[in-house]
Amino acid sequence: MSFMKGDLLARTRKLVKGLAKAEPVWLKAMERAPPPTFPRPDGKVKKISLPEDFYIQKFFQKHPDSKYEDAIKYCSILINSSIYLSFLIYDN
Repeated sequence: MSFMKGDLLARTRKLVKGLAKAEPVWLKAMERAPPPTFPRPDGKVKKISLPEDFYIQKFFQKHPDSKYEDAIKYCSILINSSIYLSFLIYDN
């Protein structure tokens, strides 16, 4: 489908030109001041590193068992018990 290629501005122009869509209110303003286009990356994503990563790595080297705790599992126990208690309170 050729009308789906391009950015939002180009697609809207094609749909309005082909009478498939009524001209939106914002189209003229967007044509006068189009949004900036950013260059696309070449497929390589740069790794984000923070200053505290060094200390985190040292901590996990010293305490390797702490990596394997499932934080969500512990939270779900607390959430389920709180829901149960709320049902008991509102039931009476």
